[in-house]
Amino acid sequence: MVIAGKETILVTMAPGEFFGEVALFDHGPRSADVVANKESLLLKISAGAFQKLINEAPDLAAPFLYAIGQTLIARIRADNKRYRDSIAFARTVQQ
Repeated sequence: MVIAGKETILVTMAPGEFFGEVALFDHGPRSADVVANKESLLLKISAGAFQKLINEAPDLAAPFLYAIGQTLIARIRADNKRYRDSIAFARTVQQ
């Protein structure tokens, strides 16, 4: 991601992790770009193909949906913690 004109690393991912999952449900703009820093093997699935998987093979889609849900929950909790921490910090600075 480019912040204040500088390329910034948001996260380093490990094997088995995924990104871009929100685009499977929401056709909104992407929040960041991804760059691999070593040779990688990726699976790309379109929203349409994912929807077809859900409709035609729900038992196969279920583990993917569960993993996406767990990842989104973890990200929301981390964001909430950062938000609480920033409010606490702002309050200490104001005192």
